[in-house]
Amino acid sequence: MEGEEDVRDNMWRARLDAILMHKVWGALIFLGLVYLIFFLSFAIGDPLVRLIQTGTQMFSIWACRLLEPWPGLQSLLGEGVVGGVGGVLAFLPNVVLLFGAITVLENSGYMMRVSRLMSRIMKIMGLNGSSFAPLLLGFGCSVPAILSTRRIEGRNDRLVTIAILPMMSCAGRLPIYMMFVSALFPSHLQATVLFGIYAAGILLALLCARLLKNTFFKTVQRDSPHRLKKLRIPSLRKVGLLMWSRAFMYVRKAGTFILGASIILWFLNTYPRPEEGTVENAAAAMEHSYAGQIGHWMEPVTRVAGFDWKVNSALLGAFAAKEIFVTQMGILYAVQDGDSGAEAQQTLNARLKASYTPLQGISIMIFCLIALPCIGTVTVAKREAGTWWFALAQFTGLTLMGFVAATVVYQAGLLM
Repeated sequence: MEGEEDVRDNMWRARLDAILMHKVWGALIFLGLVYLIFFLSFAIGDPLVRLIQTGTQMFSIWACRLLEPWPGLQSLLGEGVVGGVGGVLAFLPNVVLLFGAITVLENSGYMMRVSRLMSRIMKIMGLNGSSFAPLLLGFGCSVPAILSTRRIEGRNDRLVTIAILPMMSCAGRLPIYMMFVSALFPSHLQATVLFGIYAAGILLALLCARLLKNTFFKTVQRDSPHRLKKLRIPSLRKVGLLMWSRAFMYVRKAGTFILGASIILWFLNTYPRPEEGTVENAAAAMEHSYAGQIGHWMEPVTRVAGFDWKVNSALLGAFAAKEIFVTQMGILYAVQDGDSGAEAQQTLNARLKASYTPLQGISIMIFCLIALPCIGTVTVAKREAGTWWFALAQFTGLTLMGFVAATVVYQAGLLM
């Protein structure tokens, strides 16, 4: 009886594998699952995001009342800490849900089948199947993804994979997408827009890989497929632990590195203070600050891509960590028109919707998708490639490509 059950089980698994690894049906199933993951990240995550925002507002109101005798500290807390760190922490549910879904797919054995399925596309684009796993890890963080390329045989194959990895939308970019998608697009289009941004990054990365393999990194393709493990129901305990680990890392980053960056950005947004009576409102005072001056200096060039001085100043911090873009936008809009940090947290979406069009939002997201690899990515790329020239060429090339792509999208949208 056990032998018959094993035979039936193996037959069932073989039939399922035939569907999941079919060059047409398998690809459609994979794309459908990715779209479903993005849809659920909004459907389930948004109520939790609002709950976190409510808690943040209550804390800010209580703390600011205590600090009324000290306006400087009150401003730092409300506009810097709450407006910055609170804005990043609000997207914690979306990040955890996204990576929880990916963890389920990985632990079920499904992602190994996707890797085998995608190896055909990898070969067309000049890569081998071993490149898929690092590219998949790139959706979490580019740093461990680049380190995982050590498994790839052939130096040129490794370097091409490292070169295109930053175009995989890491967890740090997700809060940027969530911020603009939630504010500028109706609910029935949000999952579609987010899916499109991720898909655009994948497609562009593969096209760049093909170009690089035809020019600078010509080599003979190698592929060594691994034996597939059986499909199985993932361990809920393991999935839960990994989700908790992701959440802890995200919160720790927000509470340390992003907190420090928020304070620096608050300083750049607050000083130098204009002379009393020389400005009419908080927005004018912001323009007078260091961040405002830098943003205005860049605006004549970036205007062709739909960026204003606020976006320009926010992009300064994105080089350190992509989440800081959200931090800076939170700080900028927290002080406009005399708003406190709590009010800004509550009305950020409304302010973004009043300030930017959906076309501008797409242009900004396209730039953040491609350009400005963070300092951690640049450093580890240098270490793995063995030369600063590679890392600097990657940073410069991706940033120029991102700006050109954003400009083309924005100008084409205006014409249409």
